[in-house]
Amino acid sequence: MAKKVVKKVEKKVEIDKKPAFREKISNRPLEEVMGERYASYAKYVIQDRAIPDVRDGLKPVQRRIIYSMYESGNTSSKAMRKCAHTVGAVMGKYHPHGDTSIYDALTRMSQDWKVRVPLIDFQGNNGSIDGDVAAAYRYTESRLSEIAEELTRDLEKKTVDFNLTFDDSDFEPSVLPARFPNLLVNGSEGIAVALATEIPPHNLNEVIDAVIYRLTHVRTTIDDLMQFIKGPDFPTGGEIFVSDGLKNIYETGRGRIEVVAKTEIINEKDKKQLIFTEIPYKTVKISLVYELDKIRHSKAIDGLIEVRDESDRNGLRIVVDLKKDAKPDVILAYIFNKTQLKSSYSSNMVAIVNGRPKTLNLLQMIDAYIEHQVDVITRRSQFDLAKSQRRLHIVDGLIKAISIVDQIVATIRSSKDKANAKENLQKKYEFSEEQSEAIVMLQLYKLSNTDISTLVKEKASLEKSITTLEGILSDRKKLDRVLIRDLKEIAAKYGTPRRTQIVEKDINLTIDKRDLIAKEEVIITVTRDGYIKRSTIKSYRGSGLASMPGLKEDDILVYRGQAMTTDFMLVFTNLGNYLYIPIHEIIDTKWREEGKHISYLISLENKEKIICAFAVQKFRDDLYLMLVSKKGQIKRVALDQFVVVRYARPILAMKLLKDDELVDVVLTNGNNNVLVLTSSGGSLLINENEVSTASLRSGGVKVVSELKKDLIVKLLTFDLEEKAKIALLTHAGHVRIYDYLNTPISSRLSKATPIYPCFKNDLHRLIYAVKIKPSDKEINLQVQANNKQVTTITIDDFYITPRNRYARANVTLPRRSHLNIVFREDDILIDKKIVALKPPLKEEEIKVENLKEAKKKDYEQISIFEDDENK
Repeated sequence: MAKKVVKKVEKKVEIDKKPAFREKISNRPLEEVMGERYASYAKYVIQDRAIPDVRDGLKPVQRRIIYSMYESGNTSSKAMRKCAHTVGAVMGKYHPHGDTSIYDALTRMSQDWKVRVPLIDFQGNNGSIDGDVAAAYRYTESRLSEIAEELTRDLEKKTVDFNLTFDDSDFEPSVLPARFPNLLVNGSEGIAVALATEIPPHNLNEVIDAVIYRLTHVRTTIDDLMQFIKGPDFPTGGEIFVSDGLKNIYETGRGRIEVVAKTEIINEKDKKQLIFTEIPYKTVKISLVYELDKIRHSKAIDGLIEVRDESDRNGLRIVVDLKKDAKPDVILAYIFNKTQLKSSYSSNMVAIVNGRPKTLNLLQMIDAYIEHQVDVITRRSQFDLAKSQRRLHIVDGLIKAISIVDQIVATIRSSKDKANAKENLQKKYEFSEEQSEAIVMLQLYKLSNTDISTLVKEKASLEKSITTLEGILSDRKKLDRVLIRDLKEIAAKYGTPRRTQIVEKDINLTIDKRDLIAKEEVIITVTRDGYIKRSTIKSYRGSGLASMPGLKEDDILVYRGQAMTTDFMLVFTNLGNYLYIPIHEIIDTKWREEGKHISYLISLENKEKIICAFAVQKFRDDLYLMLVSKKGQIKRVALDQFVVVRYARPILAMKLLKDDELVDVVLTNGNNNVLVLTSSGGSLLINENEVSTASLRSGGVKVVSELKKDLIVKLLTFDLEEKAKIALLTHAGHVRIYDYLNTPISSRLSKATPIYPCFKNDLHRLIYAVKIKPSDKEINLQVQANNKQVTTITIDDFYITPRNRYARANVTLPRRSHLNIVFREDDILIDKKIVALKPPLKEEEIKVENLKEAKKKDYEQISIFEDDENK
């Protein structure tokens, strides 16, 4: 059975092959197209987004918001409306952008910590000075503020040009009349393409006074205007210091000023506080409070107890409680430098002038505003004049009609309709179109004598008004007087006192860091291998005053002394360097702990060892440090030369020769005798002034002649008339007591005098010497043998050893060992108590002094009144 073949009949549907739209393809280089498009975009952003117009001080979005609210009757005298309504109206009719940007602009114009004169009355959460954002626009309400209506005043009188909106469905003003200088009063900020503006807010009264002065003085300078406008008037207050930056802003349109918080210092016995009631412009309060509390918590400075934010509806108030012994002025200077309590404000006064961005100075901005107001008043006057003239024309017709009222009534009654009545009145009595219209619309009760007299009075008033308006339009001085009158009315109604004070004298913000440090007595220890620590007196006493601090194995104590946290440490190394360390920067450690290596403060080389250290309370210029190397180079440097600002790395104290090392540093008072000791047991006693003072970066001079293979091991200092003993220690364990006066005073480069004899087969190399103080009952020396074992040698017999006694070991040492290193911890504190001496006069100087004394004796005083007395 054959299958039926079913043929599908396809319906042919004619499809229009023409596309729904035509693509416009431009066959041009991409860089050329991108350049054009970007230029177009940049122009749009500059002119229609981010930069305000110099005439009304508004950006397009702000202008559209204000105009939309004005047009819809959302004014100060009416009830508030939901912000959602305003945002929707602006976005739908005038501003083709997102609702977020519109609402942000709306809320900003209401924030009294951002604008000097709020243009929007707001109900609900509009953000805060703490950086909080406003509530969603469905919850908040707004309306134009009373002063904002001054921006739109006379808008209905065709005072400005109107342009088509983005969809050509309506019109919007290209600029608002702006009856007050809004650009200077509220300022502006914005970032466009390769362009930004930052115009500070000012005081309304001051700006209006400056505008009036400019109107009345043809030749006006910036200095003249600055007599009225002292400086910006920020809504958050604060203080501005008079500076060149302030004048630069007004002369060039660019400049930077310093703004600080308004501070109240309470400095009483039982209470010390810093109270801040005004803060710099654009400072987020909560961030500022956090910065202050961070300083307190980190203990960057001592003296802060608590930071509180006591701000409420009555105003801003940040309180910082201080310790009783704190210095409020010093702490204030520190936190000004470290927080936003002092901030810089950079101004760049750019505005749109005739469709182009331009940087303006103060005079140019005021002139641009005056020019705009002249145009507004001219247009307003022209509008009012035309209106008055039209009304006068009608009033004249009505008065004429009333004088022939019977004929007028008869003519109207005989006419077919209104149009015929108007035509008949125009033909018979020569009334104009406007007059005939007014006559036929006139109600009969107005034909009484009372209404006739009213028309006569109205005519007189109109004629007077016309005369005034014609005078304004024909005479620029009269127009200026009208502008001055309007400005004075606005100032009287809306003016407020200045908030930001202009301070003539800058506050002292220089800080001595020592004033910020909590003064506390501490114990400092420094070891040969570079371990340093700071311990409290409490920790030191709790461990036993005579106890040794924690030390690394084989390490030796170089310095242990008491100092203040406000003092400094000078630590010298064998490589000729010194370390400058403020004591407060040393980490506080328990006495029994080892401390931290000094590298956490300053890095040392691997072979660099500490040889000595000093605690310095004051770097005096009348005290000196004398440095000596093992090869006999000596150098003297004034103590005040060791002060540095940057101390993150070792600083050169003495330039050394090859294979030379620094072995000792001593403090001198300007006229000390210095005993130089060599390893072979030689000694040289010189006055310190034999060595001239030198700079830090220089090398030393030779001190001992014919040193050869001998090495310098120690320096000791003595007062001129001092009698003292010294204890000597050799590498082989010989201890002897020596009277330093047995070494005669010599000059530099003299030969060394032997201190002790020794046998050729039992040589004793001197490795250490120490001066015995009258208060010493015993001397404890830390010694390290060649096996690296550290022990303590005690010397309690201070009888002088006979000079001719040969050196023999009198200290028990391990077999086949000798001493390598000896240290006795120093505890020198360089303070005000150390007496400085002047060096002795040389022979030439003595002769000069004697000559001066002789001249004084030869001098005879003569009385100028002698002759008169004889008479």
